Amino acid sequence: MKILFLLVLLLLISCLIAIDLNLPQSAVHNAANNLNLIYPTASSMSMNPAICLPGLETSSTYLFNMEELSKYDLHLVIPLGNCCFHLGDSYLDHEFYSENQAVLGINYSSHNLTAGFNVRMLSSQVKGYKDTGSTIFDGGLKWSNSNVSSALAVRNITQSEYEGSILPIVYLWESCYQITKCSRISFGLEKENDFDFSFKFAGRYDILRQLSLISSYQFEPNRIGMGAVFNLYKFNLVYSVRTHQYLDLTHYISLSYEITH
Repeated sequence: MKILFLLVLLLLISCLIAIDLNLPQSAVHNAANNLNLIYPTASSMSMNPAICLPGLETSSTYLFNMEELSKYDLHLVIPLGNCCFHLGDSYLDHEFYSENQAVLGINYSSHNLTAGFNVRMLSSQVKGYKDTGSTIFDGGLKWSNSNVSSALAVRNITQSEYEGSILPIVYLWESCYQITKCSRISFGLEKENDFDFSFKFAGRYDILRQLSLISSYQFEPNRIGMGAVFNLYKFNLVYSVRTHQYLDLTHYISLSYEITH
């Protein structure tokens, strides 16, 4: 079992260093397979800087249910006029490897259109080796009306390098449709250079004003996400799980507070 764990850890470390994985930033992302429009939160700006909900959000997980591989997220979005400002941080920790990603973002809304921009500062350390890092830039657009919204993001638009290798450029597209007052459905595509398209869809149903359910499915690789959002006044408590083709479930929990414009 220890040998299997070390092999998995080495695979994760090599992937994280080489390709800047789009790991979920919150329990909602975990439930929705990183689709953001289905239930926007403060952490949504880290995936697409044009999508956000003003507020404070903190999250925690053990990736693939490995207690040795913990991840912590903290995001703050402050509204100011037609703009939103984002400050976030994600920290991945293991005895032999750690990774930190700090995010600064801003977006501006006019009528039905929102444009946003992120700066991500990625740093990592493998035990016994020097720290390494990179600065990454993202851009995003969102269009919305009363029942339909659509968003596009390009991550690493400047083709930043990490350890001498160019990090991948990732394209994220998503559209969300409000079917009824209590239900929504989202469809999305994720494309990373040198990889095939990944198709995703998610559904949301508000059972009560205090309870919403989210479920999703992703193709290539095949993954299922499910979660529940418990709402009390401006506080949200979210719990979710997400499958993996070869590893255990990832359980995620988030607590957030909404800031009113």
